[in-house]
Amino acid sequence: MVMSNPYLLETPGVINFSGGRTSGDMLYHMLKAYDGKLPEDLPVVFANTGKEMPQTLDFVHECSEKWNVPIVWVEWNNECEHDLDVVNHNSAARNGEPYEKLIDSKRFLPNPVTRYCTSYLKIKTMRAYCMFHLGFEHWMSYVG
Repeated sequence: MVMSNPYLLETPGVINFSGGRTSGDMLYHMLKAYDGKLPEDLPVVFANTGKEMPQTLDFVHECSEKWNVPIVWVEWNNECEHDLDVVNHNSAARNGEPYEKLIDSKRFLPNPVTRYCTSYLKIKTMRAYCMFHLGFEHWMSYVG
């Protein structure tokens, strides 16, 4: 019986890279499955909230450099088209700016009843990138 490689993925898709160890492990195995080069319609995207630890930002950057894989950095920004800003390791928010803009736009703090942070800062930002920057109508989302 031939086993298929679970790291050979259906495309188009997006690899949601969190900057954590399991996400790094997942990306490493995906790159290995593709002999070091992912398909063009399978980008790696990191959604920065501006509240990430500096070590997380450095880890994302180091993975990109060490494994020679482009990692797209996105941030929620309601002052930009589609509420999305594409940034990089040097220009990424480090003082909670996306988070603060979101709270200002909502005019109330996230709470146990209305937990909007992840949906806006991560999920909707990734969705906007896939739709408006990549032109995907449908795609698979891979999270590790």
